[in-house]
Amino acid sequence: MSSSRVRHWLFFIVLFVLLAVLPKLISEFRLNLVITMLIYSLVAIGFNILLGQGGLLSFGHAAYFGIGAYTSILLFKHFGFSLLPGILAGGVCGALLGMLFGIFLARLRGLPFALLSMAFNALVYAGAEKWRPLTGGEDGLAMKRPNLSIPGLGSIDMFPAANFYYFVLIIVTLCILYCWFLMKTPLGRLDKCMRENEERTGFIGYNTYATKFLVYVIAAFFCSIAGALSSSFQEFVSTAIINLDKSAEILIFTFVGGRGVFWGPILGASFLTYLNDALSSLTEHWAIIQGAIFVVLVMYAPEGLAGLILQTKNWFFKRAYLEKG
Repeated sequence: MSSSRVRHWLFFIVLFVLLAVLPKLISEFRLNLVITMLIYSLVAIGFNILLGQGGLLSFGHAAYFGIGAYTSILLFKHFGFSLLPGILAGGVCGALLGMLFGIFLARLRGLPFALLSMAFNALVYAGAEKWRPLTGGEDGLAMKRPNLSIPGLGSIDMFPAANFYYFVLIIVTLCILYCWFLMKTPLGRLDKCMRENEERTGFIGYNTYATKFLVYVIAAFFCSIAGALSSSFQEFVSTAIINLDKSAEILIFTFVGGRGVFWGPILGASFLTYLNDALSSLTEHWAIIQGAIFVVLVMYAPEGLAGLILQTKNWFFKRAYLEKG
């Protein structure tokens, strides 16, 4: 086994141990912040299936985040669903909505794709805003977080932050692993091929429409799962999670982290979530600082934080090699 592979395994082992014991090391407030980081990491990874892997820029992914959130909270509130079935139902409803919108979006690319996705997001937002008896509009809906029912093991109380943290950690880890293996499949490789040259991909015989449709639905599913987790965590949902500001936030997570690297969006979501929390405790103008950071990264580090880390790593090893030689 190469030294590089050994380092990777050691990193993942240390990370696994750290995440496993994290509730014992930090306060409940900080643990809630970590839960938020995990949820937004899943959003960013799902979105990057479209943007980073497929080169499809969407301005409407908040619609799926909102659909997942509303579906789960309505099932919890009115139908007595337990936690896991409600989360999965939110993901399924998001995927179904992705199928409906994907029929039209899979025919497009570039600016038309981005604008139509934004129009669909506005449509979902308007529907949620007008259907107040169901959605609560801007006032939103609140509910108590349901327990996790496991056949043969009984019910687990999800109110303690540590219990919900482990639940979110397992769900997000499984979803991220699926996205990682998806990249290695023929569908994932074809998605990358279309990013480079869709016309040539279609010319050699691949069905680019079906590929974009499937990728779009998969991305919608994971974003909806994250939305369902978010509403369960907050025990509240409102139309604020469907507006264009939320879509822009998802986009910024991916760009800041680095869309060209698989783990880049995770880094971006975690970094910005922590930064926003820290800045909001210092000044009410934290959004201006966030915007300035985004502008600087776009201008001077277009590959994001992940690109900076990889460039620094390559520079370090190149320098060590030259000194050794």
